[in-house]
Amino acid sequence: MAELSLTVARTDPKPPLGQPGAACLFEMRTKDGHQANLRVEASTPVSEQEARLLYRATAQVTVMTPAGAITGVGDEAEAFTRRSEPGFKYAEYMVRARTGNLVVKVWLAVGGTSYAATETLASKALTLLKATQAAVPTV
Repeated sequence: MAELSLTVARTDPKPPLGQPGAACLFEMRTKDGHQANLRVEASTPVSEQEARLLYRATAQVTVMTPAGAITGVGDEAEAFTRRSEPGFKYAEYMVRARTGNLVVKVWLAVGGTSYAATETLASKALTLLKATQAAVPTV
């Protein structure tokens, strides 16, 4: 994250909605004062079937654009992107993956005078996804 020059302004450890697991939202600022956010979420439904349903539900409710499947990070994995202009350039990247009954979602969004490169956001999000998967046991 050092490459993005982000500083944490606030954290919110609110757990995933309606699912067992843990999560944290990091509200951050770029060095020029723009908004940035990171949310890491690990949900552990009681069964693999429930995890599949949870994994598929995310794609049905997100307003982000599908960016394609990702290999090598679980039984199922895919990414989403979005760019918007709420008074500044805001680039978002979300990756989610399911392995057994574990569903991990990492959302990284960075604002600025220009859009953060998707490749940069993807690299950071995938690193965090893999670290979270390694830290949480599955059934």
